[in-house]
Amino acid sequence: MRAPLPALAHTVRLAVLAAISLTSSAADVGFTGIAKRGVVVARACQSCHGAHGEGLPAAGNPRLAGQSARYLLKQLRDYVSGSRSNPVMTPIAKAYNGQQQMDVATYYASLTRPYTAPVASSDKRLIGRGRLLVRAGDESKQVQACGNCHGPDGSGEAPVAPYLAGQSGNYLVSAINEWKSGARRNDGGGQMAVVALRLDDGDLAALAAYFESLGQGTL
Repeated sequence: MRAPLPALAHTVRLAVLAAISLTSSAADVGFTGIAKRGVVVARACQSCHGAHGEGLPAAGNPRLAGQSARYLLKQLRDYVSGSRSNPVMTPIAKAYNGQQQMDVATYYASLTRPYTAPVASSDKRLIGRGRLLVRAGDESKQVQACGNCHGPDGSGEAPVAPYLAGQSGNYLVSAINEWKSGARRNDGGGQMAVVALRLDDGDLAALAAYFESLGQGTL
């Protein structure tokens, strides 16, 4: 007999956040990032993530501005460890020493930049499906609401869960497919892979369209 989705979602959310918190805490011991030094380190990042961390949505490169420094540091360290893999990011992360990783993470966390104006989807059913998945989930698929871990409408739960609101739709689809394939396995509790495998291509398109539509103003 399946547990009711709200109760299951609450239990899973606590387990996932606890697991990620432990790995984040371990990564943050002695965190001494300095944003001014990170400006220099970030020069290698600008061609993919924009001059000010705004991202390049058309290319599927994520926005980094305003993400938690602890979350960004964890991602860099995960590229080094191999729990997250990318042919571009992995060698860059490995080229940074520990201090540079902390500095660049702190720098991007300090930025607040206008969002790139999203191309609004005219498909109301697609947007509606995305809103449902984010706010309520889908009990028929045993998928909890994205907002349970990523905050209301993807606003983020720093330091463990990144904001998704306003992110590139192309990037979000690519990231979820990485969870599906096993190329990414760095959420601490394994819940993202479980959720990703329960989402079909239509769900991915809906989530991408909805989150991308939330990119208004600045965080």
